[in-house]
Amino acid sequence: MSIYSDAYAKHMNLKIAAMELGIPWQTLYVYLKREGVQVVGDKLRYGSDRDRLAAMAETEFMELVPQATNMNAISYQSKHDFEVNGLKVDVKCSLPRQLNKNFAAKSWSFSFKKQALVCDFICCFCKDEEKQTIKVILVPSEFFTGLQTVSISCSGNSKWFDYEISKEDLSSFFQSVAEVKQ
Repeated sequence: MSIYSDAYAKHMNLKIAAMELGIPWQTLYVYLKREGVQVVGDKLRYGSDRDRLAAMAETEFMELVPQATNMNAISYQSKHDFEVNGLKVDVKCSLPRQLNKNFAAKSWSFSFKKQALVCDFICCFCKDEEKQTIKVILVPSEFFTGLQTVSISCSGNSKWFDYEISKEDLSSFFQSVAEVKQ
């Protein structure tokens, strides 16, 4: 480890680590790449509100599916969040929102457009206002191909609830996929 990689590991932020070292962030980036350090960032500490919400769901997914490989820890802005037993999984998260000002009903909304051609599954964490997970929806690729955005009614009346899975069953589901592949 060098002073450059130590500073980056401490902050997981190029700009802050570079300021601590008294060098431009671009110079730090070059030094880190030369050392083979992956520059990935820390959305929980430095991301926007949406980034932090997504990072919370990704952390929860890792806790629920410990056999998953976190692709964001390997590559910055990976095309998908996790690989589990050869499957590509992206994790999405949403809080209830009123999507139409004429209706009081709230929905969870998820953007699928970037992952539609890449992932085998999209795992949606539907959270309440206190950011507690209410439902987990695990959607296979065949059902989201061509979709850009999916809205799921918080009232419980949605076809997407056909893909609901309990948090406790996520890990065993992905384990069963591995057993079927053998």
